[in-house]
Amino acid sequence: MKCPKCNEEVKGKEKFCVKCGFNLEETRKEEKATKKEIRNEKVLKVKMKMAIILFIILIIAVAIVTILNVFGKKSHKTMEYSILQTDKTEDKTETIGGKVEKVTELTEEEKKLDYDNDGLTNGEELEYGTNMYSSDTDGDGVNDNDEINRYKSNPTKYSTADDGISDYIKIQKDLEIDKKYDEKDVKPEEVKYSYNIMLHPKNLESQYYGGVQEFDIDKNIQSTHKIFDVLKFEGTIIYNTQNKDSILLIREGMKYKEFENYKNEDGKLVIEITKVDNYKDFVITTKEKYEEFKNK
Repeated sequence: MKCPKCNEEVKGKEKFCVKCGFNLEETRKEEKATKKEIRNEKVLKVKMKMAIILFIILIIAVAIVTILNVFGKKSHKTMEYSILQTDKTEDKTETIGGKVEKVTELTEEEKKLDYDNDGLTNGEELEYGTNMYSSDTDGDGVNDNDEINRYKSNPTKYSTADDGISDYIKIQKDLEIDKKYDEKDVKPEEVKYSYNIMLHPKNLESQYYGGVQEFDIDKNIQSTHKIFDVLKFEGTIIYNTQNKDSILLIREGMKYKEFENYKNEDGKLVIEITKVDNYKDFVITTKEKYEEFKNK
């Protein structure tokens, strides 16, 4: 730096000018303050530019969203109008649960197609009143084509005889489909699910539509058998664990609690299942492992 008084070149960090004796320390402080002020001004300018850029981006984003929203509403209205026009001109409807709300008109080419691949053309589906978008209109487990051409049953009724016993169950039990039976006279039978699981269904629905679904071992609690769910089943499950210390838990997320309606009979879990127990995660472990888990 140079001495501001005599303009003499000053080397090093001397506090006073060697020529005129001027106090250089104050000058250095003023220069530092000036540099700091300049630096702060530059930072402020950069921040202002960034704020302006972000504001512009925000405005553009809001404009884009607004435009898309406007066009989306127009498109939605156009679609609704198009659907209404189609319904008025072609009167197309979908059959739901075997109930046809109104007659569906199709082109000759469309009548020849088979939308649900059940062996019946769309034209035949219209004739029989079945759902051309579902191969099993009444949901009884029997294909529409088989009901019409093989079993001579009503494909739009879960129970052709209206006795509460589905056509599928009657086929499986070799009963007459169009004859009415009392459910008390048609007893459900036990089902062997696997080598160690036996199902004793409460009713016919549980026997033919219900069951057990197994998953992986629960490593979190060190289960001794696979996790299992019960689906569309009411009755008793006999699970042979071959362990007198086996207990049955219900898993809810990462929490476990012992299932109430069961007992261990010499290594066989006798489990009573109601509707509310369906789709729950059942976990089999031992008392010791369960205590270890709770004490972690």
